[in-house]
Order: sequence, then structure tokens, then C-alpha cells
Amino acid sequence: MSGRGSLIILNGFMIFMAETMFDNTDPYLLTATEALALIKSRKLSALEWVESCRERIRSREPDIQAWACLNDSIIEETKSQARRGFAIPVGVKDIIDVLGLPTMMGANFHDPAPAMREGGSVALMRDSGCVFMGKTVTTELGHRHPGPTRNPRNLAHTPGGSSSGSAAAVADFMVPLCLGTQTTASVIRPAAFCGVIGYKPTYGDFDKTGVLANAPSMDSLGIIARSIEDLCLLRGMLLDEPHKTVKANNLSKVRFALLKVSPWEKADEETRHLIEKFIDEIVAKGAKRIDIDLEHELKRLMELHRLISGFEFRRSIAFERTRHLDQLSAILREGRLADGQELDIRGYQAAIQETALLRTRLAEVFREVDIIVSPSASGPAPLGLESTGDAVFSTAWSLAGNPAITLPLFVATSGLPIGVQFFADMAQDDMLLATSKSVFDVFGSPV
Repeated sequence: MSGRGSLIILNGFMIFMAETMFDNTDPYLLTATEALALIKSRKLSALEWVESCRERIRSREPDIQAWACLNDSIIEETKSQARRGFAIPVGVKDIIDVLGLPTMMGANFHDPAPAMREGGSVALMRDSGCVFMGKTVTTELGHRHPGPTRNPRNLAHTPGGSSSGSAAAVADFMVPLCLGTQTTASVIRPAAFCGVIGYKPTYGDFDKTGVLANAPSMDSLGIIARSIEDLCLLRGMLLDEPHKTVKANNLSKVRFALLKVSPWEKADEETRHLIEKFIDEIVAKGAKRIDIDLEHELKRLMELHRLISGFEFRRSIAFERTRHLDQLSAILREGRLADGQELDIRGYQAAIQETALLRTRLAEVFREVDIIVSPSASGPAPLGLESTGDAVFSTAWSLAGNPAITLPLFVATSGLPIGVQFFADMAQDDMLLATSKSVFDVFGSPV
């Protein structure tokens, strides 16, 4: 790939497109920004790109099982969208409404009729040039009970959840981008397990209309991608603002803190070693290391997350709970639904107030540090498909609402990816992504 390129306008989005030469590359292997550059230079058509992704799905889906349904009209929609200059193939988690596609939410009792309306974020994506290859598999109602999806890195291992299909589809080169959602760790963990980038923005940044409510005070859309540039392209669409090319931060100006307090001990030895090695390496490149202690705050936020999410989830799925209780999994009934009975409305209100105080404490810490580093998960993807893995390293931060990203920086001795997670202060997403780009430029992805 050359370092040359040009500034182009695509449907109102200003993007720097590096000049690429992929004459012998199957289009499905391209990132979105690479493919768009080729489309602009007329070395690739949008239809060729989408057809290549469709063939990749056809060949790999029997093994991966990433899709809840596929869009039978994708070719016609691509031709229509391509008249505007381009079309970007994407996937959307199956708790998010997409016009013309069913929303089954990982449950077999929902109406399979096509949605007659789609959420604001999906509508913005469609208006910005996206075409929807289909709906990706979710765990049951976005909770813990796994769907059929397998990890592309090793089919015997979980892809994580609840955005399991979205992470697997991107990791297996079926599409360059997918939407997921996160209430606990549902973007970060599957992205880490599958060896791709997962990003959860500052709470409230992305519109959530047309999305199954899980725990509304912490629910968030998220992006799963293979490149920071693609992530930022889709983020611009979701924010309904002109896309800004992400520029790498100077690492010497970034203050990092490694969060070596509980639940640090729940990460396996290899994961802890690799993350400590990462910190040493970025410090050697000029970054500053800051020591912080948030053990009390994180412990309390994790408990509050359990109580608040249980209370809100029990209300959010009242229809399923009251009409289809016997069709819900034991994991769901005995997990978050049971947690939801521990608070009454007064206890819930008190928990919300305490959470606000803890968010203030986190903001104070972020005056001294730019990026907090932790494992994305307790280790690589566990063996088996009966569980989606431990969410412990994202739980507190999902309730707090801070932006988070996982980067696939390491491979375990097992051959499975290990992600490194970054957190930033509220509304510091631009800095988080710029720092992530600088780290990715230096370390790359071994996956």
C-alpha cells in the first residue's frame, strides 16, 4: 500500500483515502476505507464488493453461523445505493430494527414479520450509503444465553456475547463493519475474543430508537470493525456529522494508567503479563505512566450495575416475562430477572443517585490521567459454546458510561486473540480514538 492518497467527498463525508493497490485481493478482504478508495478510482465497483461479501457469507456461514437472517434484496439495494457513488456492506445486531428485515432478538417467539420502521442510527447509516447484508446473531434478548455463533479463530470456542454474530462476521471478513450493543460487555468482549476492534462510545452519543431496551440507563450502541479508520467512518454517520479523519496522538503526550486493582486478579497470568509488557513498551516510547487506585469505586459500580440492570431489564422485557416466561432460558430467569427483584423503586432511585456520585469520582481521576488500561476479558475466548465468557472487566465502566475500546494487540500461546481495553473520560472519544490509532500504528494487529 502506498502512502499517497486524496481528499474526497462521499455523500457529505470528507475522507482521506489512501491510494491502494489490491489488484489480486478478493474485495471481501478490504476494509471499508480501502474499498471506497478503489471504488473512487474505478478499480472496484460497489456491486463487486457486496457480491464478494455475499459469497464469503455463503461459503463460511455454515461453519460460523453469524447471521440471524440475510437480506434477499441486497443486490437490488446495492444497485440503487451505488447510483449515489458507493455502497458499504454492513451487518446489524438482531435487537436493532432494520426496515424490511425481521427483529427476532434471539428468541423464537417474536413475530418474524419485517420491521416497518427502523431506528434513527440505522436510518442515518442507510442515508450515508450503507447497505444491510442482514441481521447478526444475538444472545437471547441481548442477555447471556448463547446463540449458535462460533468463533472464527477457533470454532470450538465462544465468540463472546451478546453481539456474537457482529464480532464473528467482521472477524471472518463477511463484512467490514457491524453494529452491536452493550449493556455490560456485549461489544468489548466478543470483539476481543474474535480479534477485532470493538468501540462503545460515551453514553448517549448514538441514538437508541428501534433498539431493544435492556437497561436504558446504560444501554449503548457500539461499533465492531477491523480498522480505526472504518470505525471513525461509521461513527461520523451515527453522529450525523461530517467525518473527520482520525489523526494519531503523540504518545509522549498521553498519560496512561494500568488498572491493577480488583478485578485485575481475575485475568489469567498470560493476559496480565502481556498487558504489563504493553505498558512498559509504550512508556519506553515516551508515554507517561500514572498510578491510580479505583478499587473501591469499581467494586461498588459492579454491584450497582447488577442491581440497576436487573431492575431495568425486568421492566424492559415485561412483555416477554409476562407472556413467554416458560420460553425464556434458565440463565435469563435465574440471572438478571432474579436480580431485578432485589430493588423496589426507592432502592432503584437511591442506586441511581449513588452511581452519579461515583461518576463524579471517576471524573476527578481523569483530571490526572488520559487513558486507563485494563484487560478486555479475563483471557482468550473460553473453550465451548455454552457460555459467552466473563464480563467483569467492562461491567463497572458500562454503568459509568465512559467510552471504551478494545484493540486486538496480542495472541495467546493457544493461538487465540487477547484484547487490550482503553477507557477515557466522558466525551473524550476523539482523544480515545486518536490514541488508539497511535497505538495501532505502532503495535499493529497480530491476528
